[in-house]
Amino acid sequence: MKYRSEEIGFLPKEFQLLQFLYQNPSQVFTREELLNAVWTMEEPTDRTVDDHIYRVRKKLNPFSKVISIETKRGQGYVLRLNKELQKSPLLKDEEVFSNVKMLFHKYHLYGQGDALKLLEENQEVFGFKLDLQSQLYLRFMNGDFSWFIETEEATFWEKSYYLLHIYSFITVDKKKSLEYFSKALAVKELPEFHRLEIRLLNRLSLLIITKQFEKAEELLVDSKKEIQKKKLQGFLPLIFLSELYLSFHKEDSSEIKEKMNNMENLLESYPFSRERASFSILKGIQCLHMNEQLEAKNYFDEGFKLFKEAKYIPGILISLMTINHFLNEFQIQGELSHHYNQVWQRYAEEYQFDQLERTITQLFAFHFK
Repeated sequence: MKYRSEEIGFLPKEFQLLQFLYQNPSQVFTREELLNAVWTMEEPTDRTVDDHIYRVRKKLNPFSKVISIETKRGQGYVLRLNKELQKSPLLKDEEVFSNVKMLFHKYHLYGQGDALKLLEENQEVFGFKLDLQSQLYLRFMNGDFSWFIETEEATFWEKSYYLLHIYSFITVDKKKSLEYFSKALAVKELPEFHRLEIRLLNRLSLLIITKQFEKAEELLVDSKKEIQKKKLQGFLPLIFLSELYLSFHKEDSSEIKEKMNNMENLLESYPFSRERASFSILKGIQCLHMNEQLEAKNYFDEGFKLFKEAKYIPGILISLMTINHFLNEFQIQGELSHHYNQVWQRYAEEYQFDQLERTITQLFAFHFK
């Protein structure tokens, strides 16, 4: 068990006892009820409960202001949680908040998934609270897609950017997804920083995958000009990746080679983890184009490894969608195609794509009128 920076070691039965009480706070349990809950299929004595309660209490003693186990005479035991703890004075410190935002941004860019998780879990310890958009991003990054449908902690428009992305990689109807992205641009409630990304970046891959190449070319030119003018350096790798996707559809080997070299050079200046992972996937696509299937799989595996290290679930799903798309485009059948279709199906079942798509479609039908 861990609380803030402190850790407590429990024996298996001690932990099971504490876990049961923790899951049922403020509820009184008799010895018999605790025996039935924790020592199932065993024959311990009443004294077993008392002994374990004593040891758990002793280990929890340093945190008695937060959590405690009380004895109710003649009734049993009850766990109490104190939620009225003194808040850190740093919660209102603008300098701390600003520095945390910068740190969060850096961890995000460089794909430090473990660091982001620790930052999220220890907000109270470090004296800050992540803003709503950071919390939304972490949910998205961790693949907690159903939360975006169920939560009331954010309005539809605050979470719409992520719903649009989830829909884009789980639906077969990419033209419909593109339509929703375009409709979002006309909605005044959409946060402006999300509008910027949708306008400059997010529609590109959908234009390419739906083979609207002329529109994609036009958007690429306009987006690159605006990105350079506004010095949106973090957008550059994503624009270069989109150019590569377009080159693969043209199947122009010399252009593909040139764009791959450009991307390789760019990543030396912007060694962002997600973009490096995506580039590895694209190296695999290049191998598919040359019918080097074994080499392609090696690059794909490296890309997935990087995404997993960054704990970025959407990157894995988008990459699987891209791989299956190009396997179909290059008319590659057999073991490789079968393998990645199976992997996609496993994720589809794990994250319940069918149900997600139905629910998100209903939300979009209501809000994008």
